[in-house]
Amino acid sequence: MQGGTILSFTTVRHPPTGFPDAPIRLGLVALDSGAQVIGQLLGVNPMIGDRVAPRMRLTRTTEQGLRIYEVAYESLVRVAVQDTFVFEGYILALTGPSGVGKSTVSKILSKALSDYVTPVPILTTREAKQGDDGEYRYIAHEEFITLQDRGLLAAATHIPSNTEDRLYGYRAEDITNIWKQGRIPVVVTEMHLLQGLSRTFGRRAILSCGLLPPGSSRRAMLSQLLHRLRARGRDTEESIADRVKNAGADLDFFTQRKELFDHLLVNDNLENVIDALKGHVLKTQEERA
Repeated sequence: MQGGTILSFTTVRHPPTGFPDAPIRLGLVALDSGAQVIGQLLGVNPMIGDRVAPRMRLTRTTEQGLRIYEVAYESLVRVAVQDTFVFEGYILALTGPSGVGKSTVSKILSKALSDYVTPVPILTTREAKQGDDGEYRYIAHEEFITLQDRGLLAAATHIPSNTEDRLYGYRAEDITNIWKQGRIPVVVTEMHLLQGLSRTFGRRAILSCGLLPPGSSRRAMLSQLLHRLRARGRDTEESIADRVKNAGADLDFFTQRKELFDHLLVNDNLENVIDALKGHVLKTQEERA
């Protein structure tokens, strides 16, 4: 009976005989002890990275009248940020797979539009690495889970890795404080963080820009990412293999959830990407003025 974090989930459309005649959502949950279990997920619209709490639930009754209970997992209630704060702007979200250049684009754009935008620090449980350059705020795993359980994270995710503890998230307070200063928060995200931000603040509060690697095919794009990850010299080969594997799902996300993006940009020329983003930000500023 431990809490945990959703790693993945699926829906069983036709449950076996003896179970309720309705679809069942099953999730793979990483418990706080480090163990992983499969259990039924309660509630609607679960997301990978969501915190869940255990609940005893009646699953079926045998022919002899024996009532069978099992542990199910219920998503913890999120803080309704949109009911607490008045939005004075929007979030600029840069989304894409590892190695596509999100952090580099964020740094250059923040300097180019220093009168308008402020980057939001990324909370992470992983160790600091050469080249991070101040974009992360490193915290212990336990502190991250506490913030998540208290509803203080606007978005959070667990990125699978065989080599390190990789929890990432954004504090709602960091984003709203930037709004209070009359500035635009800039966040670097992947698919689960973007969905989390959209669910917390609402899609209307996000100017969402997806960054893709160059390449005429999915395989070519993954090859480009592999080359970039090796060239930057920050990761072991095992870590790079993790990141490329996760990048495949990130690329699929652009077509599966296209409604979450305002613009898709191929990062084959950094100067062109920065110019395009500057144009989108300034145009949005004018429209919302």
